[in-house]
This record gives sequence, C-alpha cells and structure tokens, in this order.
Amino acid sequence: MDEIIKFLWDYLNEIKPLNLSKEEFLKYRYLDSHLDSFEIMQFILAIENEFDITLLPEDTESEEIRTIEGLANIIKGKL
Repeated sequence: MDEIIKFLWDYLNEIKPLNLSKEEFLKYRYLDSHLDSFEIMQFILAIENEFDITLLPEDTESEEIRTIEGLANIIKGKL
C-alpha cells in the first residue's frame, strides 16, 4: 500500500505542493480543490497506467474515491 500512497503523493505534489502529514494526506479530499476536471482525467489515466488497472465508472463515482485512502484502497483491490 505504501507504493500506492507514494505514487499518489508524488503525482499530486507535482501539480500543487502538498503541506500535509501522512495522516492528513490519507484523509485529503483531493477532488475538492487540488485538481481541475482535465487534471482529474489525467490523474485517472496515470493511475491506470502505473498500476495496470482499469478504474470503472462505479469506481470513479463512488464516495470512497474522494479521499486518498479510499482511492488507494480501490487501487489495491484491483491489483
């Protein structure tokens, strides 16, 4: 799971610097203000390419995907 969290941190931190503890990052609602709609699409594609998975509409529409911890759990469940 740490590999997933590191990828998510590195990706999001590259777009906009993060000033969060690990605990804060896991609860971070990145969709609320960190990414615009185009960046969200790029983020999903980057995740799919990095982990060789497919995020389905039910994944991207879920409440779980709204936090880093939830997103990491979705990714982990597809590996």
